[in-house]
Amino acid sequence: MRAYLFGMKRWIVIVVVLALTIVIGWLLFGRNAKDTVEVVKGQVTKGELALKVSARGRIEAKDRYELKAKIPGVITFILEDGAKVKEGDLIACLNDKELLARKTGEEANLVNYQNRLLSLIRGLGIKEAKIAVENEEVIFREAERRFLASEGLFSTGAISEDELKTKKAEYERAKLRLDLANQQLENRKKQHQEDIQAVTSLIKGCEANITSINQQLEWTKVVSPISGFVTKREPKIGYWVVQGQLLCMIVSSDLFIAKCNLDEAEIGKVSVDMPVSVLPDAFPGEKIPGKITKIAPSPTLVEKLNTFEVTISLSSAGIDLRSEMLADVLIISGSRKDVVKIPTEAIVNIDEKQSVFLIKGNKAIMRQVSLGLRNPIEAEVITGVNAGDEVILNPSSDLKNGANVKIKKGEID
Repeated sequence: MRAYLFGMKRWIVIVVVLALTIVIGWLLFGRNAKDTVEVVKGQVTKGELALKVSARGRIEAKDRYELKAKIPGVITFILEDGAKVKEGDLIACLNDKELLARKTGEEANLVNYQNRLLSLIRGLGIKEAKIAVENEEVIFREAERRFLASEGLFSTGAISEDELKTKKAEYERAKLRLDLANQQLENRKKQHQEDIQAVTSLIKGCEANITSINQQLEWTKVVSPISGFVTKREPKIGYWVVQGQLLCMIVSSDLFIAKCNLDEAEIGKVSVDMPVSVLPDAFPGEKIPGKITKIAPSPTLVEKLNTFEVTISLSSAGIDLRSEMLADVLIISGSRKDVVKIPTEAIVNIDEKQSVFLIKGNKAIMRQVSLGLRNPIEAEVITGVNAGDEVILNPSSDLKNGANVKIKKGEID
């Protein structure tokens, strides 16, 4: 019996010891495993730090032409959106029947006026008036001769006073007819000149009208000023358009620019000719090189912020760019070599001080840092960490100094 009780006590002790061992093991290891935080690791490196200014932008065709109706009319032909065209290709036509009818009428009037001018230049009416003057002058000279002869005969008493008066009256009538003929000739000359001027003016008016109609006929044919694509087509065949109305836009197919807006805090960091990388949303991983060609001299108010438009010329992309594509714009404003740098994702603000979490022996160790230049991707570290240190990227807001950490699956230790 005593041996049995001794054996029972021995087994109880063993069970209690095992239970204590399990509890202590769970407390020591299970709790630690539960409190371990999975993190993404980054690296402190040393090298060149590019100073960058980033913004959202839009890609546009370098050459953009708005084709507008220069005269009112009905659309009889117009290309569809997206049509590819060459310089000089026909884009749209307006109905020209009315203009052609007006031109025919003006050309007929012109011929009539030109014929009338030729008739005036021949001066038949002037010639008739001159002949009348010549005839009256012959009559006048004969009457004058007879009157003068009568005065001589009267002085010798060869004729009577009545006969002298008769010759004098004939002379005066002849003089009046001659004066009247001369006056009619002068009036005819003046009227002739006025007629020539009037007809000449009518001819010039017809010629001007024909020139204007020819110009309008040219305007009924809208051609492309460049090679490219048709876009933003508005009216359709059969639509009436007014003068100045937009028909469509032609954009170049191989030359592109990008535009973005920078606020006042960033505009001082950039200048003309700075290199730029443009990353179109439609082509992930593609970078199109370019450079700044223009910075707006004055700002535009956008959402209560003063922003300046920046224009960037793009190099040949080798991809199928289209106007109006959205893109990220990265402007390289400078660089600094041989600096210690960390990913900006590692930087946190704790108690209004910039800090990072280092990975030391599977522990997160908070370290305050002093930063220098930075871009959207990297920041220069003046003090606080060294090249080769490992840091935690995007640390959670509840990560504590000294917390247990492990690298997320897929990360390289």
